[in-house]
Amino acid sequence: MVQSELYRRGAEQLKAGNYDEAKRLFREHEEKAGTAAQTMALMRQAQTRLGQGDVAGAAPLYEQLLERNPSLPEVYLGLTRISLFTGELEAARVHANAGVRLAPTAGIAWAFLGLVHESEGDLAGALQHLGKATELSPSEFLCQFNYGRVLAASGRAADGIAPLLQATRLQSSNPDAFYTLGIAYKQARQYENALRAFERAKDLAPKNVDYWATLGDVLFEVREFQAARAILDQGLARCGAHPALLEKATAAAMMLSDTEGAISYVERELQVVPDHEQGWINLANLTLLTKDFDKSEKAARELLRRNPKNWEAWFHLGNLFEAVPLEKESEEAYRKAVEFAPGNWKPLTNLAGLLIQMTSREKNTEAVSLLEKALPLAPKDTWVVHYNLALAFTKLGNRERALEMARRILREAPADDEMAVQARRLESNLLEAASRK
Repeated sequence: MVQSELYRRGAEQLKAGNYDEAKRLFREHEEKAGTAAQTMALMRQAQTRLGQGDVAGAAPLYEQLLERNPSLPEVYLGLTRISLFTGELEAARVHANAGVRLAPTAGIAWAFLGLVHESEGDLAGALQHLGKATELSPSEFLCQFNYGRVLAASGRAADGIAPLLQATRLQSSNPDAFYTLGIAYKQARQYENALRAFERAKDLAPKNVDYWATLGDVLFEVREFQAARAILDQGLARCGAHPALLEKATAAAMMLSDTEGAISYVERELQVVPDHEQGWINLANLTLLTKDFDKSEKAARELLRRNPKNWEAWFHLGNLFEAVPLEKESEEAYRKAVEFAPGNWKPLTNLAGLLIQMTSREKNTEAVSLLEKALPLAPKDTWVVHYNLALAFTKLGNRERALEMARRILREAPADDEMAVQARRLESNLLEAASRK
C-alpha cells in the first residue's frame, strides 16, 4: 500500500502517543485515497469470520487492516482475540494495550485487556480492568458477562451475580449467560436460583450435555434424586446416550435404591464407551448387589480382558469368590490385586482377612505382615485394619497384642463405629477366656 504524506505523519503521531491526531490523519489519508469504504468492508469481513470462529481466515484480514489504517481500535481488539485464541499472550497484551490507548472510553477495549490478564493468571488485574469495562459500557454484553464470570471464578460468586444477571438481560437468548449465572448461584449456594438459570440454559440449548448434567448435579446436591433422574432422562432423550449423563443417572438410581435401573444405565454407558474401566467395575458391583454372581464375574473378567492389570477387577473377584465361598480362587484374586496395587490398603486388608480364616499358621502369620503394611496406608478414621490385626493375633494365640489392638480401637474410634462394637465384644471374649484358665 502506497504511504502518503498523511499516512507518514499519522504513523509519527501514533508512535508519539497523540492518538486523536493520528486517527484524524489516517482518516484524512483514507478519504483522499478513496479507500475508506474498502477498509470498512474489509473490517466487516474480518469481524464476521472471527465471529464464526474462523481464526485462520480472520487473521490475515486484520493484518491487512493494520497495514491500511493502524489507528483503528477495532483492529487491535480483533488481533487481541486471535492472539488469546492461539495462546500468544505477549502479542495479546500488546494488541490489548493498543486498543485501550486508541479507545480509552470503550468498555470493550478494557474488557479485552482484562481477559489478557486473566489468561496470564492475574485475576486481580483482570477484575480491575473488567470492572472498569462494566462502568464504561453498562450495556455491553461481553463486559458484563466476563466481569461476572471472573468474579465467580475468583471466589466472589455472590458479587458476580449482578453483572451476570445484567448479561442475561442484554442477551436473553444466550444460553452461556444463563449457564454461567447458574454456576455463580450454585457457588453462592442459592440453589433455587441456580436451578432456574440452568433450566433456562438447557431450554435455549437443549443439545448441550453440560447444561443437563449440571442441572442434574444441582438437583443431586439438594437431594432431589427423583427430579435429578427425570432431568437426566430428558437429557438422554435430547442428547443421546452420553456417558456423562448415564453415569450421573446411575448415581441417581442408586440413591433411589433402584439397582436394576442403575444396571441398565451402566450397560447403556458401556455400549457407548466399552473401554471405560470404571463402568465395568460399576456393573460388577451392581450385579453383585442383585446376587447375579455370573454376570458380576463376567463384568470383572471383561475388564481384565481389556486390562489384565486392573487391580479393582481382581479385588472384586476376590470379594466375589470369598462370598461364594471359593477360598483358593479368592486368595489368588486378592494376591493379584495386591500385586497390581501394592500401595492400596484394601487388597492387603481383604487378603489378610481371608488368611486369618484359614487353619494354616503360616498364612495366619502372613496376615499380620499384610495388615502391618496396610495400617499406615488406611484412612485415619478406618478401624477395620486394627480390628483384623486383633483377630490375627487372637488366631495366633497372642492375647496381649490382640487386647492391645482392641483397646486402641475402643480408645480412639467413635463409640458407635461398627469396629468399636466388634472390638468391645472381642475384648470381652478375650478376658472371659483368660479368666477360665
